[in-house]
Amino acid sequence: MAKETLNDHHTVEAAGNSPHTSERRTEQHPIEVAVFGGSRSSDKRDGKVHGVGVARKFVWFAVIVLALAAWPVYMGWVIEPGSGAGYYLGLVGGVMMLLMLLYPVRKHAAWAKNWGPLRYWFMLHMLFGIAGPTMVLFHSTFHVKSLNAGVALYSMLLVAFSGIIGRFIYQRIHHGLYGRKSNLEELQQAVDTKQEKVNMVVMEVPEISERLKNFRDIVVTQKSSFLIRTWRFMTSGWRRRRLEKYSRRELQRAVVDLAKTHGWDKDQQSRHFQEALMQVKDYLEAVLEAAQFTAYERLFRLWHILHTPFVWLLGISGIVHVIAVNMY
Repeated sequence: MAKETLNDHHTVEAAGNSPHTSERRTEQHPIEVAVFGGSRSSDKRDGKVHGVGVARKFVWFAVIVLALAAWPVYMGWVIEPGSGAGYYLGLVGGVMMLLMLLYPVRKHAAWAKNWGPLRYWFMLHMLFGIAGPTMVLFHSTFHVKSLNAGVALYSMLLVAFSGIIGRFIYQRIHHGLYGRKSNLEELQQAVDTKQEKVNMVVMEVPEISERLKNFRDIVVTQKSSFLIRTWRFMTSGWRRRRLEKYSRRELQRAVVDLAKTHGWDKDQQSRHFQEALMQVKDYLEAVLEAAQFTAYERLFRLWHILHTPFVWLLGISGIVHVIAVNMY
């Protein structure tokens, strides 16, 4: 960690209305502060973490409620598939899955380009992709009582599971879930930018600097066999976590030494450590995104090829099931 860098930053904090203060503060990342074993960032990072936390709590709450409701439905105490609420659950769930097809229509059909922003259709597509199969599962009371019902049910589960995988891959090649598609050039530029910042931070810890360079060389290089590239792709996340853990330990030692030199108190020491660690984390994340981008692009194309026949299978089996139920 560069003594000059940390010392300059400390001077800027005390400078008050120095003409360079606002510029330096703008360039810096939000400060990350440890809170009860986790972390919380100021400004945008704090809001983002809070939003993700609320969403996860809501998802877990919904899962628990559905799990509690599943048992009486399974036992047949609440609904029956062919009558009353059970019938309408299947009907509404089926309609939702049909409406999911409006998203690819809006995306590819020229005559549907004025139907509104594509991101809202994508949100609807994902919402119905979860709610529709869930309703159909409750409609079936978690039993398979005929061949056509079994084919329709397992086709639906196959499509739903495939959709979850597609959502995961989609996020790896786009700016968030609803953002524009990334490209390799801008990801590499982000790596170069963060490389400059992290070099300033770890200048006094050459062991970290060397390991960061080795990490980039290992995960980014494409001059190797398919099996080796696949192995690197599968293990790059583990490599990143291991290097992050090592960097945390070494940065703590370096900051303790610098704190003695500059006379920092506990708060200043913690702040400098968190800022340095954040730079390392951001760099590792940028390298990993750039390294895995091409692989995820290929996986997404392959996913499209596999997902489409699953949808056709679901559509055909669903129609056969509805006809069979109403005829017999």
